[in-house]
Amino acid sequence: MGSRGQVRMGAVDPVDAKKLIGPAITDVAGEPAGRVQVERLVERYHWAASYCTGRVVAEVACGTGQGLGLLRSRAKVVYGCDLSGENLDRAQKTYGSGIDLIRTDAQRLPFADKSLDIVILLETLYFLPSAERFLADAPRVLRPGGRLLVSCINKDCPDFNPNHPLYFARYGAPELGRAFTAAGFGAECFGIIPMNEPSFRSRVFGPVKKLAIRLNLIPDSMQARQFLKRIVFGKLEEMPPDISSHAPPERDPRPIPANAADTVHQVILCSGIRSHT
Repeated sequence: MGSRGQVRMGAVDPVDAKKLIGPAITDVAGEPAGRVQVERLVERYHWAASYCTGRVVAEVACGTGQGLGLLRSRAKVVYGCDLSGENLDRAQKTYGSGIDLIRTDAQRLPFADKSLDIVILLETLYFLPSAERFLADAPRVLRPGGRLLVSCINKDCPDFNPNHPLYFARYGAPELGRAFTAAGFGAECFGIIPMNEPSFRSRVFGPVKKLAIRLNLIPDSMQARQFLKRIVFGKLEEMPPDISSHAPPERDPRPIPANAADTVHQVILCSGIRSHT
């Protein structure tokens, strides 16, 4: 795929490039983050990494690359892909020449047919102008028996904010299951971050957040949302640039039906295998 450690250009649609928002929607390395935000990041990457041992892997929409080190520790080869050059520049500062980084559109994957074992897209599907284009292209680049791994904020969780101005679609387990099936994948779903076990602070400020969501008062800017996080979650920690040294979560993702709404977990994980054709 070319020289390692350099940010290379893949297939970038000039129209979609104008929508480049990078850090505006990304968990940016080094910026303040709530505990649950970091926990969610660690859990989804440990789940994805569990499928990657000895595999050729591409993480699409890798952001500033916090999970690429963990994926690299398991995989044979890892490619980090993102539409934002700014995101990839930050990832390159973390990993140097150790990971091949490609600036590309998730809806036009820059890989040869049947060249990958795993394609990963975490908490990004709803930001794509056409999720269908991504889901239609993923089977092309996967080898028979290859796997697609996707995570989404769960629209059926009570604290979900349906008013996010950048969402093109909203997903729970049934929506992900149907989307995978339409793309030719079987769907196996899991839940992480159970919201039926909130902290004391979340129990106190949870009703305030729900009211803000109902009145559409959640701010759009990352800085304003960070201020809100400080109110709800207290002291923030720094978003780590590489989570490969973070311990795996104490409990595994919980299997859930792919055809029924899950009202417990904040995040839905979905795994699908490409048919052997």
